[in-house]
Amino acid sequence: MQRRFRRLALGLGTATLVLGGTTASAHDDHGGTWDPSPTSSSGNLKIVGSAPKTSEVPSYRNSDLAFWGKLTYAGNYEGFRVIDHSDPEQPTVVANVACPGSQHDVSVWRGLLFLSIDAPRTGPGCDSAAAPSGTPGFEGIRIFDVRDPANPSYVGAVATDCGSHTHTLVPSGPDRALLYVASYPSSPLAESAYGNSCRRIAEDGSPTGHSKISVVEVPLADPASASVVSEPQVPLNDYRGTPGWRGCHDISVFTEIDRAAAACAGEGQIWDISDREHPSVVARIHNPNFDFWHSATFTWDGRTVLFGDEAGGGTSPRCRPSDPSTVGSIWIYDVASLDNTDGSSVEAWDSHFKIPRTQGDTARCTMHNFNVLPLKDRYVGVSAAYSGGTTVFDFTDTTDPVEVAHQDPHGANTWSSYWYNGFVHTNDTGRGVDLMLLSDPARAGAQRLPYLNPQTQEGLID
Repeated sequence: MQRRFRRLALGLGTATLVLGGTTASAHDDHGGTWDPSPTSSSGNLKIVGSAPKTSEVPSYRNSDLAFWGKLTYAGNYEGFRVIDHSDPEQPTVVANVACPGSQHDVSVWRGLLFLSIDAPRTGPGCDSAAAPSGTPGFEGIRIFDVRDPANPSYVGAVATDCGSHTHTLVPSGPDRALLYVASYPSSPLAESAYGNSCRRIAEDGSPTGHSKISVVEVPLADPASASVVSEPQVPLNDYRGTPGWRGCHDISVFTEIDRAAAACAGEGQIWDISDREHPSVVARIHNPNFDFWHSATFTWDGRTVLFGDEAGGGTSPRCRPSDPSTVGSIWIYDVASLDNTDGSSVEAWDSHFKIPRTQGDTARCTMHNFNVLPLKDRYVGVSAAYSGGTTVFDFTDTTDPVEVAHQDPHGANTWSSYWYNGFVHTNDTGRGVDLMLLSDPARAGAQRLPYLNPQTQEGLID
């Protein structure tokens, strides 16, 4: 399949004008307010610098993060920001790009930036508007040239079936990059003018649903010619018994070990990605404690994989005093125990971790986006926890993870929390970007990286 859509380059500079509206996804749609005073902190994780959100548009939501050198790329539902964090105490916004679209999952690679769009729009460009409810429109990947970080320019777009709720950058040689596009048919739609559709029931009437991902190839010398090159099928069951409601939410890849961990709504999966364009399932993971398989990441030695449960969809309270620690947790698995099952189902985990603080009867709290510090001799994770802010936990003993630090600012609704080169970087839907300093032995020896797309790991740390 060679689906693509080209547009002339559009210089965006540092514009802050919001163009058109946006339709928020029914999943991961969370608000929040900014206030600098903390409500709960362990004392060893402190906010040292912030780039507060820069819009009061009601639909504004901050989403995911990616890093290249001293630059942070921060997605939001109204576009994205480029932030220079070379001075952690005074991060500086160098570009604030207005280009509405839900939910703007973001990655960067060699001067290009990619954004995910998972709600139909009247066109792929930044001048598009949200399509009327129930009306098909463009969904998929937007591509920007960010070689001049202060003046990003729109390059083009690729339409993908059911849009792109998230995507994962997969390095693939010197001349191209691949994107694994994850999506699901929460809103079934007919085919749009751009070639994308979203079906729960196949044309022959079978409820096969959206049991696939889209693989987008991006030629680095000609990114406007990017296109869908394959649509690998993955075995999935109907989510919560709804016929045809199938799909993956997020995918993490580890290219050095040729493996991916896919969080696919009703189950987790391990894929063999040695054939980059055609990943194959080597394990299906079921866990009766999960509500919604949301995110995943590997440890840097490739031996352990973590899967996160977004119980309640991020919109319902799951850190009430009555909620057990098994609800909305990160679950820890041994990769070797999963990797020789030939695609059969397994139910085996080492343990799970959730913040040890209740959040009241209305606050929304589950483990959301996370990564692992690049350490040689121990396992330390960092995770966003919505209203619970950010947590740092040591799981070197994979059977007994322990929190070592937390920072829960007032009004927190933290979407993403990642370790990158000496600091914890967070993107909070209401607050904006915070940089936090972890003063704890748990960080000792953490290696520096030239860049980081948190769902993409490349080299092993022995």
